[in-house]
Amino acid sequence: MSTRKPVVVACSQRKHGTLGNDGDRNLLDSVRLAGDLSAGRKGVFVVLNEEIHSAREVVKTNRRPTGFHSDHSGILGTVSDDQVTFYRSPTRRHTADSEFSVPAATLPRVDIVATYAGADGAAVEGVLAAGAAGIVVNGFSYSGKPHQDQRPSLQSAVAKGVPVVLVNRGGDGRIPVPEESDGFVRGDNLTAQKARVLLSLALPTGTDVHNLQRIFSEY
Repeated sequence: MSTRKPVVVACSQRKHGTLGNDGDRNLLDSVRLAGDLSAGRKGVFVVLNEEIHSAREVVKTNRRPTGFHSDHSGILGTVSDDQVTFYRSPTRRHTADSEFSVPAATLPRVDIVATYAGADGAAVEGVLAAGAAGIVVNGFSYSGKPHQDQRPSLQSAVAKGVPVVLVNRGGDGRIPVPEESDGFVRGDNLTAQKARVLLSLALPTGTDVHNLQRIFSEY
């Protein structure tokens, strides 16, 4: 999305009309944030419980009004009764600084494969047969490595031009990039779901592992 304007997503954990409904306040706070001059050029936000989250970082962990968290880096700021307050800004590329301009309807298929004790290549072969153009492996903490019995199928996928991105299933911490490429892309500190979205956006630019690694290191 090529815009310098703030993009704000309002959340509601409790249905409108139920006891303790939080949607009205969250919507009001979102409107106030969208109209605040300090919110420009900071990308996409998620707002609830008077907290401002970056869309890149935030995850939903439960159904309570406090159920959205930005554990890696913390919230960007708050929406209080008297003002909108920012304490930090996103540093990764987004919105107007993005190099992507791909219509959502044309995004290539990317699937997520889980790593666990005893996993083999069956799931990898399955998503390839279904037409996956890219694969995200929700790998072991902290390295994102797949199970050793998954590796042959994943390496075969890379050899066929299907990029493989490794992410940390523990959900907390960046995956180091090895000095020498092993053919896999490291997904930084992104969750598997968010890495999937980024890989879908990046694939139309090509499948070169070095360029894809640059993208995951910049966004």
